[in-house]
Amino acid sequence: MLKARQNWLFCILALATAVALAWPVFERFATGDTIRGEPVSPYWFAAFGVFAVAIVASMLLELPRRLHWLVLALQVAAVATMALIVNWAMMTTFLMIVAWQVGLITTWRRATVWAVAQTVAVVAALAQALDPDLCWVIAKAFALQLLVVFTAQAVRREAATAEKLARTNHELRSAQAVLAASVRDAERLRISRELHDAWGHELTALGLQLEIASHASDEGVVRQHVTQAKGLSKALLGKVRDVVSTLREAERDELDAALRKLAQSVPVPRIHVALTPSLRVTEDQAHALLRCAQEAVTNSVRHAQAQNLWLSVSQDAGGVRLLAEDDGSAQLQDLVPGSGLLGMRERIESLGGRLAAGARRESSGFSINAWLPPTGALPA
Repeated sequence: MLKARQNWLFCILALATAVALAWPVFERFATGDTIRGEPVSPYWFAAFGVFAVAIVASMLLELPRRLHWLVLALQVAAVATMALIVNWAMMTTFLMIVAWQVGLITTWRRATVWAVAQTVAVVAALAQALDPDLCWVIAKAFALQLLVVFTAQAVRREAATAEKLARTNHELRSAQAVLAASVRDAERLRISRELHDAWGHELTALGLQLEIASHASDEGVVRQHVTQAKGLSKALLGKVRDVVSTLREAERDELDAALRKLAQSVPVPRIHVALTPSLRVTEDQAHALLRCAQEAVTNSVRHAQAQNLWLSVSQDAGGVRLLAEDDGSAQLQDLVPGSGLLGMRERIESLGGRLAAGARRESSGFSINAWLPPTGALPA
């Protein structure tokens, strides 16, 4: 549920707590003192070492779910062994660390059942001694286990809520992008109708004026029709410039502003955007690359659980290339139909390009590499 800095922080705090709880045992072993009349066996430290290693494995490694539960069971077994070697009720306090980890990965009911079971297991280990140390510390340790379980549940719910909000926000941004594309298509349709209805009429009128002027013999009549033709051509040129300016502005926004808005809309992973300043793309290329970038963000949020995603668009081999790389945990076996890769590949190949996807070579994470061939282009 929790990644990167949170995992490291919790792991360090768990180890620090374990050392703090074990410190009385360390101290008495060093001074030669006894615990409940018995010297501290060096085997106790071996069990403690297993416990510490299992904590690190549980909190920092990407383990399959069943193996994760086995590592947690190993921690309980290590604590029970510590209680067998040193018959002291304080051994039950180590179970707080296990209860915290369980609270982060399952529901509060299951975590509570686990806390009861592991407490019973350690108490059973303590009861193996001829004079077991069964005192109020056990009840106190169990109460602390319940406290950390519900605290971990709160942290877990907060992380799940943040992830859900990030996913919803991304989907909303995607819907906005689709709506913007729909509005842009409607504007294109309006322009095409304007070209056909209004501009077609004006071009016809311009042609008629020039036709009349070419056949007229009176110089005054010729000048009049030429003047009218000049006025029509000037008006048409102004309209053409307005349309071209609008289309160019839309295409610039498609990659530059749209990618940066996409980066701002997703809190996790953190998206780093880089565009070559002199990049030139067509409207179709910008649209296809933006859709690929959105799909890369979706994959990082839903599947890779990445902390960072790098999006770069550059001129390459005469064409334009989009490279999306994250630092998540998605593997090649995760690439199944319906993941969005098929749609990206079809979109890119329909423009004559190519797309490659797979694990990053230099480090963990996933990479999407899309390339489009050169065409007549406008500034991005």
